[in-house]
Amino acid sequence: MEGTPFRRGPGSWARIWVALAATLAVVACGLAAERYGWAGIGDDGGSEAKRKPNVVMIMTDDQWLESMRVMDRTREVFGDGGVTFERYYPSMPLCCPSRSTFLSGQFAHNNGVRHNSSPQGGYAKLNHKNTLPVWMQKAGYVTSHIGKYPNGYGKRNPKEVPPGWDEWRGSVDPTTYRMWGYRLNENGKLKTYGNPNVEDPKLYQTDVYRDKAADFIKRKSAQGKPFFLDVAFLAPHGELLDGRKKQGGSKQPGPGKTEEKAEEADAAKEADRPQVGPAPRPAPRHKGKFADEPLPEMPAYGEGDMSDKPQFLRDYPKLGQDQETTKEITQSYRGRLEALLAVDEAVGKLVSTLREAGQLDNTYLLFASDNGFFFGQHNVPTGKFLPHEASGHVPMMLRGPGIEGGTPSREMSSNVDLAATIADIGGAKPGLTLDGRSLLPFARDPSRHTDRPILHEAAEGARRSPVGENPPSSGADAASGRQAAKGDLDQDGEASPGKTRKRPPRHGQVYSAAYESIRTERYLYVRYTKGGRELYDLKTDPYEMSSKHDDPAYAEVRKALEKALTKLQGCTGDECNTNVRELPEPK
Repeated sequence: MEGTPFRRGPGSWARIWVALAATLAVVACGLAAERYGWAGIGDDGGSEAKRKPNVVMIMTDDQWLESMRVMDRTREVFGDGGVTFERYYPSMPLCCPSRSTFLSGQFAHNNGVRHNSSPQGGYAKLNHKNTLPVWMQKAGYVTSHIGKYPNGYGKRNPKEVPPGWDEWRGSVDPTTYRMWGYRLNENGKLKTYGNPNVEDPKLYQTDVYRDKAADFIKRKSAQGKPFFLDVAFLAPHGELLDGRKKQGGSKQPGPGKTEEKAEEADAAKEADRPQVGPAPRPAPRHKGKFADEPLPEMPAYGEGDMSDKPQFLRDYPKLGQDQETTKEITQSYRGRLEALLAVDEAVGKLVSTLREAGQLDNTYLLFASDNGFFFGQHNVPTGKFLPHEASGHVPMMLRGPGIEGGTPSREMSSNVDLAATIADIGGAKPGLTLDGRSLLPFARDPSRHTDRPILHEAAEGARRSPVGENPPSSGADAASGRQAAKGDLDQDGEASPGKTRKRPPRHGQVYSAAYESIRTERYLYVRYTKGGRELYDLKTDPYEMSSKHDDPAYAEVRKALEKALTKLQGCTGDECNTNVRELPEPK
């Protein structure tokens, strides 16, 4: 009755608490939906049932930043509804350490994977029982991996299926490095696709991976469970082809005794020449698409004055007047661009499959490369390993629910952030202390900005204690650094240029290229195990042509970067995400 005071009868308080609990539950669900971006998304695109967002991770191998210009579909997919992270740098620009950081969310000095091969690296070095797929599986995701895994997978046990993967189609090394004739472990069963010497269009590696990924999306979308799909393409990494001297060449017969002597003589003659890593074979439909493509304008190509560089880089043969090597580098560049065209088509196919399945609006897609690649910058003919712009700056894009897209992020980011980002998307609980952080807040608000620096480390640099002026010159780490200094900047084992030669290149034999490095928005500072230093002011010198490490005007800058790097080099967890203090201006 109107005007009658409200009286609480027996059980009224219980009813109030029930109503309050229901209200809080609705609010909590709303907050979760806002965070993970799956509000209003049904299992099949139409039902009211809630479903966690899917995650599709697409990773290329050795793809450098400039190459994105030929991937029209990919740029359209992420340009329309995604965010490009313009300042994305792998912590170690090398295949196995980079992929191990992706899987663990930790820097090499914490996950222990510091090289591509044993004893200090390779597939067996990573603890696969505690990685991103394991965490996503526990969070209710159906997980699938297709393609390349950390280097050395399958050599010990080609039928092994790593923990955390519900569906496994991993390429078995060393066949990983063939566009035809590669072997996959498909859920414990081995299957070889094609012959290395027969370019069957139906069995081209990139296309086979594409179709397997699309099939997985169709099946799991129909089943109504969230999925985490990891697709790792080999392109544009070079191939390992026995008997082939040039990309796309015909098979050469094995040498007899006299032929072997001639081959030794040829190897000795070429030992001092720069070693150029050939391109992989493109899909037959793309062969010759960039046959006339010139090398892009690169001020650092064949750099003339190398007096500011460490000794092992000064020892590289100069490329400025070497027309034969320039021709080989250009051919490698063209072929790698052609190999990326099939990857671009694959991205388009996966997106269209998600759209047809009603899951595109409920899926986060990530695209990144494990590391970049040199094409003659600073006289490095081809390779990676070093933190410079050529190999240390790579593509990274993200799209999904709650991301408007259209505006790039300028935030400093790294592959150490990938696991944290995907775990955040899926509500997964990492089993490790992560050194990275989720990039979702920066994707949803591209104007968001911090002063967190990026750590690069390689070989002996991947240690908790800082590299000194006179470190030990023996052991596996030092050996790997010396291999890099000799010109083996791929560090790819059998797939590395020059590995089958009778003698290695002579230049830089006694100098180690192992390093630790810090990168800020303005500076790149590198310290090598043998005492070499590089300091670049990227504001005035974006092509890293003039190191300021000995410039008195930058003495205070170097001192501040030294201190910050020493602290960052052994970081763990949140320590790795501390903003760098404001650096002094050059005098």
